[in-house]
Amino acid sequence: MKLLAERFLRWPVKHEGALDRNPDTALPGTPTPKKEAPLAIQPDIPIIFVPGTSGTSLDTSKSFNHEFTGDRHTFPEICLTCSLGSSTHGDEVFQYNPAGSDPAGPRIWIGPEAVGHLLAEAVNANRGSHYFDVLQFDGSGQNTLFPQIGAGTVLQKVNLDPAGIITHGVYDSLVNFLTIDITGPRRPLNNGSNGLYLFAYDWRGDLPDQAQQLGMFVDCVLQRPEVRAAHIQKVALLTHSLGGPVARTYYLSSPANVAKVDQVISLAGGFGGIILPIKILTMGDNWTLGFGSGPISVGFADWEGQALAQNWGTAYFQIPNSDLWFSDDTHNGGTFNRAYIRDDRQAPILTHSASMAWLQLYYNTLITNSAETFFTNPLLPAMGDFRGGTGNIPHHRIISKGITNTVLAVHISIGTSDECQFLTQLGLPVDPAESTPIVRYDVVTGDGDGTVPYHGLLGSIAASEDRVYILDNVDHVGITANADVHTLIQHLLDGTVTNQTQVSATFHSPFDAGVHELP
Repeated sequence: MKLLAERFLRWPVKHEGALDRNPDTALPGTPTPKKEAPLAIQPDIPIIFVPGTSGTSLDTSKSFNHEFTGDRHTFPEICLTCSLGSSTHGDEVFQYNPAGSDPAGPRIWIGPEAVGHLLAEAVNANRGSHYFDVLQFDGSGQNTLFPQIGAGTVLQKVNLDPAGIITHGVYDSLVNFLTIDITGPRRPLNNGSNGLYLFAYDWRGDLPDQAQQLGMFVDCVLQRPEVRAAHIQKVALLTHSLGGPVARTYYLSSPANVAKVDQVISLAGGFGGIILPIKILTMGDNWTLGFGSGPISVGFADWEGQALAQNWGTAYFQIPNSDLWFSDDTHNGGTFNRAYIRDDRQAPILTHSASMAWLQLYYNTLITNSAETFFTNPLLPAMGDFRGGTGNIPHHRIISKGITNTVLAVHISIGTSDECQFLTQLGLPVDPAESTPIVRYDVVTGDGDGTVPYHGLLGSIAASEDRVYILDNVDHVGITANADVHTLIQHLLDGTVTNQTQVSATFHSPFDAGVHELP
């Protein structure tokens, strides 16, 4: 797809206040708005941050305690056993497994309920619905990859770089910007009528299910005593990456949900297809990470292979605009970067071959779910028609392009190994075993933000509501720490950037700009 707006740069903040949205074209007699500090907290409205997949690993060791006086919830989760505003858990840290020990230390989020510390047994017992991936446990709860994480041991400070599956502090800069204001009052975290609330979810789950959880969380926030006392009936949704589709599915699912949303600001949110997570590219592969644990084998269990195809409507397999295809043909003359090739002659790790066979068998018919059907079914109304009754919620899209090594797709074909091809090119003898045809998985690179293809960032957008701001050469995660993005977020929240505002990051409605399908 194409969009006429090309890039967003730092702009002079000359658009002050909410009365005169565009000082350069203000009508005579327009009242002069009061000048306010760029970072001052303007809206008395709760902000809910819906993170991407890295949101399951926010480090809560420093900032997220003391939600209520005497209550050490790390996050205002949907607690079915306590009343809002009360401290029924007292000074005891709320834990997923209340019967286990819970020593102090950094927290790791692994699922919507997994707030606070998680015990190995808890992860093992709920492995079908919680995010743990390469943190694998045997039947006794013993971690099979990291012996130092034994049965009953709290998971903490686990960083699986370079996979990046569990890291800390991904959103520290963004959270600090939104909660620490050097020019005015501090925005409270997980508290207050203008507080910043953090929503965690299971990123591998079904998109409508996660959207329903978000709906429950929105209701939870709006029912907070301090929010009700301020007569506030709406929230602002700030999202990153996969959080964008979660938020969109939430407010599209019901007019009642629309009435609870003031605006949506999404960072690096893809809607027309997002590249496969690194685990798919590496399933069956080995890494030696260099910190004494030895090689780590990454793959899928049988249930994971099914969950992959059935439940990843969370933008990973968007039909018909999938970023994964199965063909021996080149894609629009694309250049193949053989950065990752799997040789299936080797003994598969876990169920790599079985998972791939399952995907290849069903990808064209069954890799879909209610979320994808909702967005792509040709029998349903067009997206613009679908959203005609949503009350025109402003949805600001802040995206990036210009990183040309972004993986656009995985090309699966039958061929020979790189070693075989290399020897053949040199005219050297080739071991007959090496010339055996194998299934190759080659990545195709192109323009994007390093994680999401540019066409995926622009996909499935509504002409009447989406406002798109485009940066150049800012990576998918780095966009959350970008100072220009922070400033733009603040001005979007306080209403000083709208349709009429002239800024260097010229926004275009996709309809006005002329969005066209890629060939």
